[in-house]
Amino acid sequence: MGKRTLFLPTIVMSSVLALFLQGCSAKYEAPRGSAGAVGEIAYNQAPGKPAVANDQQTRGKYLAYEHHVTVDAAESEIKPLLDKLVAACNADMANQCTLLASGVEGGRMSSASIRVRIKRPGIEKLIALAATGGEVASRNTSAEDLEGPIRDNAKRLDMLRSYREKLLALENKVGNNAEALIKLSQELATVQSELESATGVEARLMERVNMDLLNISIQSRTQRGFWSPVKRATGDFGSNLSEGIASAITGLAYLLPWSLILFLAGFVVRKIWRRMRRK
Repeated sequence: MGKRTLFLPTIVMSSVLALFLQGCSAKYEAPRGSAGAVGEIAYNQAPGKPAVANDQQTRGKYLAYEHHVTVDAAESEIKPLLDKLVAACNADMANQCTLLASGVEGGRMSSASIRVRIKRPGIEKLIALAATGGEVASRNTSAEDLEGPIRDNAKRLDMLRSYREKLLALENKVGNNAEALIKLSQELATVQSELESATGVEARLMERVNMDLLNISIQSRTQRGFWSPVKRATGDFGSNLSEGIASAITGLAYLLPWSLILFLAGFVVRKIWRRMRRK
């Protein structure tokens, strides 16, 4: 009876190790409906019209989109336009608009910027609002394919869930062996922590797929005031004057040695020329 009790923890831990290796080496196929499975494309077809793919097909299955828009506005409209965009984002609950960053830069070149995460229907609304305060100078869209990371994370989630179920089943078979129960509890805690981490990664990846990033830059290049360049030039007069004096002094420092060398060279050439004329 003593030997049987002695070898029981060893048998239990061997079983745990075998289950873990089996879970790590098992081949995976993403189940339908999971985050790793390829989403089915739905079509809305009206009578007499060609089939039109839904938004999921148009955007791509696991593409994370980011939009960059530059608006050229008058200098006096930069700050009010930014305030309108921030207020519109905070009020757009339907598209779950989230303000990520915003800021204004004054001084010589006034500008502002805003960065939000929002559902695609709300993007056009914000861009249209930005266009009311100026002119859309540029608009670019880029996409990142997250299918690989999403599939890999889904495989990891399924493996961890399967391994946790096997550990729970093994826990019922251990009985009252304290040492084996402690080791199983530690392994279960580790698996649960990894599950929570992988679930968080899945949520962040799917958020990037389901929500777009929108960056709007507001500048005043073509719509600057008539006197703005004059004001800047007047404001920079003192610094430009000091830079000019500094450049002149630096040039003089370089010129003095060369002037001395050229003077000596001219003196020697003149002596040689006079001797040649005498002959």
